[in-house]
Amino acid sequence: MNTGLIFTNENCIGCNKCVRICCSFGASVSYNRPDHSSIFINPERCIGCGACIDVCTHGARNYHDDTEQFFADLSKGEAISLLIAPAFEARYPKEYKKVLGALKALGVRRMLPVSLGADICTWAYLKLINEKGYTGRISTTCPVVVSFVEHWMPKLLQKLMPVKSPMMCAAQYFRQELGITDKFAFVGPCIAKRAEMDKYPELVQYNITFPKLIEYVNRYGLGNEERFEGLDAGLGTFYPAPGGLADNIKWFMGDDTPVRVISGKTYLYQRFRKNWKKLTTDNQPFVLYDALNCREGCLEGTARIEDDGREDRSFSAISDIRANSKCSSADSPWSPELSCAERLENLNRQFASLDINDYLTGFEDKSAVCRISYPTNEEAEAIFLSMHKETEHSREINCSACGYNTCRDMMIAIHNGFNTRHNCVYSEKEETLFLTKMSFSDTLTGVMNRNAYERKLKTMFARGGQVGLIIADVNGLKQANDNEGHAAGDRLIIETAHALANEFGVECVFRTGGDEFLVILQDFGKAEIESDISLVKEYLASVNVSVAMGLAFTEHFDGDIDTLREAADKKMYEDKESYYRMTGNNRRI
Repeated sequence: MNTGLIFTNENCIGCNKCVRICCSFGASVSYNRPDHSSIFINPERCIGCGACIDVCTHGARNYHDDTEQFFADLSKGEAISLLIAPAFEARYPKEYKKVLGALKALGVRRMLPVSLGADICTWAYLKLINEKGYTGRISTTCPVVVSFVEHWMPKLLQKLMPVKSPMMCAAQYFRQELGITDKFAFVGPCIAKRAEMDKYPELVQYNITFPKLIEYVNRYGLGNEERFEGLDAGLGTFYPAPGGLADNIKWFMGDDTPVRVISGKTYLYQRFRKNWKKLTTDNQPFVLYDALNCREGCLEGTARIEDDGREDRSFSAISDIRANSKCSSADSPWSPELSCAERLENLNRQFASLDINDYLTGFEDKSAVCRISYPTNEEAEAIFLSMHKETEHSREINCSACGYNTCRDMMIAIHNGFNTRHNCVYSEKEETLFLTKMSFSDTLTGVMNRNAYERKLKTMFARGGQVGLIIADVNGLKQANDNEGHAAGDRLIIETAHALANEFGVECVFRTGGDEFLVILQDFGKAEIESDISLVKEYLASVNVSVAMGLAFTEHFDGDIDTLREAADKKMYEDKESYYRMTGNNRRI
């Protein structure tokens, strides 16, 4: 169950927060443990957005990366170079130099800036926009955005900008242009980068996330062996910020260039689902949609075991890095003194030797693994009934406690095996009421049973006061069973039970034997009870049912129910003897 990038550990209590936040229907799947429910992840449907990690307050979600394998291979003498995301310096401004210095001392061959790959990415975007007319496209710098479209919105595949991510552009450049053959380990903030590495295994081999790298360094006391000097690149260093790509595009095309920045794990995908038809048209109001899974961009990142509140500090740091990346040289693409056209000319000159086709990519329709089966009306009805939802009102409660927005969504999830009816609060409540009723109610008559009688006694001991106890026993039951069949005998029992319940209240009537009933009444006067007994007998006589009844009464109940019951039982038998004498029937039948 924990084979995917993100997994559930033993801390899960099945609170359903991860189900509620998940943008991939069926990626979070509920199953029942012996003592509680738990949620595991279907790796085929998970896009690695990390929303469940953010929302989990129990520490029940974690993720896999390659940190441990990287250090193991490094210790064996593997030739490994690092591709370092620009967010590392911004997120860990006090630690990053000594951490990278320690890795250098441990045998890492080179420290290579991914921000250079971001500059190449910007160059490729601009060429496609200006030379191919690729406007109104969705950016592909974020692997989670790409994964979402591939899994859930394949109709938008044609609108994705077909350019590799900054990490892959950097890896492509360093291998092809500089001839580096080392294994590459990417140091970055994103869990989902593994998907890109699996797509291009010859380019990058390890995904090392910031939190797990820092945790490893701290665990083994690394970081003091060697200082490391910074990495140089252009405005690609600003890519980690929300709108970083948009900022780069405007640097070369002008501040009035319409680039729409959309970010946030829930907001982004809701926008895609709501506006997908508009996004597929050619007439777009924006040159580019800069789409990011994380609200704060790569300064936030999906690889967060806990929220350490670094985003504000990181944004300040990345802004300083951006300012330092600018250069006043006349041949620099990053000179603020040049016009946009002059900057673009310098950028194209810088990468003139590159073949853009080496930095382009394609996408795959993966929606087949995310298909949802919709139930027939008959199947939906059966599921709702299993959830004790028999009315339209009960099917539209939409409390979302199960993690889904509507009861219908929950029903569909159950149909697909993503959830169970036990995860529905309403269903469990109704089930509890049903089981309670079954536990304390007599199946044949609907009045209380012996279990309920025993529970009633416990509450009586604490109350005291007036108590009347009636014992009622059906007359002629055996004769009815023998002569007319058990259905006739059941009718006598049911009629008696209903008459007692209608007069005294169903909660006060207990069937304690085959044809024996006890009625316990508190805070009723003796005369009132005797009058009610007469009414019961009168009604039963009208439907050809005879019952013997005996009443025992006390003004001050002291908890001695046995004495009270013996007295009522004695009077009931006196009443029964009177019936048999009057009818001439043999009492034994």
